[in-house]
Amino acid sequence: MFRRLAGAAVMAALLFSLIVRPASAQAALPVLVVGGTPAGVAAAIAAARQGADVTLVAGRPQLGGILTDAMMDQWDLNVAPDGATIQGGLFREIHAALGDAFTPDQAASVFLNLVLTEPRIHLITAATPVDVRTSTATGGRVVESVRFERAGGGTFEIDAAEVVDATDDGDVAALAGARYDVGRQDTGQDERMQAVTLMFTLRGLDWPRVVAAYDPVKDGAGGAIDARAWGYATVMRAYRPLSPDVVVRDLNLGHETDGEVTVNAIDVLGIDGRSASDLTRARAISATETPHLIAFLRRLPGFEGAALGRYARAVYVRETRHFAGVDRLTATDVWDGAIPDDTIGLSSYPLDLHPVTAGDKLAYAATRHVYGIPFGTLVPRDLDNLILASPAISATHIAAGSARVVPTTIEEGEAAGIAAAFAERRAVTFPAMARDAQAIAAVREVLLRNGSILSYVQSGRTYG
Repeated sequence: MFRRLAGAAVMAALLFSLIVRPASAQAALPVLVVGGTPAGVAAAIAAARQGADVTLVAGRPQLGGILTDAMMDQWDLNVAPDGATIQGGLFREIHAALGDAFTPDQAASVFLNLVLTEPRIHLITAATPVDVRTSTATGGRVVESVRFERAGGGTFEIDAAEVVDATDDGDVAALAGARYDVGRQDTGQDERMQAVTLMFTLRGLDWPRVVAAYDPVKDGAGGAIDARAWGYATVMRAYRPLSPDVVVRDLNLGHETDGEVTVNAIDVLGIDGRSASDLTRARAISATETPHLIAFLRRLPGFEGAALGRYARAVYVRETRHFAGVDRLTATDVWDGAIPDDTIGLSSYPLDLHPVTAGDKLAYAATRHVYGIPFGTLVPRDLDNLILASPAISATHIAAGSARVVPTTIEEGEAAGIAAAFAERRAVTFPAMARDAQAIAAVREVLLRNGSILSYVQSGRTYG
């Protein structure tokens, strides 16, 4: 059972109390995990449970990434076409604690408690990577240390034998000089990225009426259940945004325990998710657009009394970098349901590409194909001791439309943590592991022992 914290103030106090190193100190621990994302938490726990000492450095005061900062309060689940679960391991453990829908505070509490139960994890919060020191080895470059800047000022440096970059944008790998594409660069069009979204809440909804009134014939493909509603694409065709940089295709709604309803709807175009100024502009555009959207939504059953509640702390960024890995996930791999021998987790989320320009149309049907995430996509081919667990793994722009979701990145984090502990014990590089069938088999054996699902049975045939 996970302990529930009394509130945000207690949680913040606990987190800050764990920052114990003076700014001038240089610490050395075998495994460094950067990013307080769900993937980062999974990586730290997996490495610790394999006997490694771990330092987990989170950029925010709380853990949880977009689930806590961007108000993403429900899972984009990976399930088989018949609805059967295809994810186990640490994701199942986290899902059991949070359920299908949750509040940001609940997510932060669960992630913190998971970390606190592992004595081998040393947690540092509110610190972001600003510099990486590398050296050249026989096989490639090695990350020697990462320098961090504290939110309140000051810096510190951490040496590590192995590094898991679980930041959503692959910040450490980029600072280390790893090669990457940006946005849809691999298509040859430009470097523009999928739209970003500032989520918000609504007060005053008659939620039982919202659930009862949803009509797929009138409202569009979708549905409504106890804590979630999604769809309304047919209705939203009549919406005219104020800004030419805004697209609203449909609605994703989450009913929180305090009665407020989260809204994931407003896509802002032309934003570079790595740029603080661009994200500030996206927030301003969204803040102007939101009241206009709310006025439009009041025509829907149950929305008549809708009023703005609050905005998310951070803008939800879907895409920035795609690193050049030992292997690369493609749209063909997703669509064909490829499950290679080095699969470290299964995914099935549809190829969900949010618009890059206002004229973009939905290019792929919302069809699920069960496919595997190859270990080689987590490994930048020009860094020996860094492994990725984030939307920035080696994938094409289109394939990332599926692989970017949080449950998949948690699978990546678990595998990366196990691999980091293995690499530290065996003194082997990650690119060498990716090409070594025995090393991959050892990582997969641990994953299977921990309850991960790495194969899929369909029509009597086993895949993977």
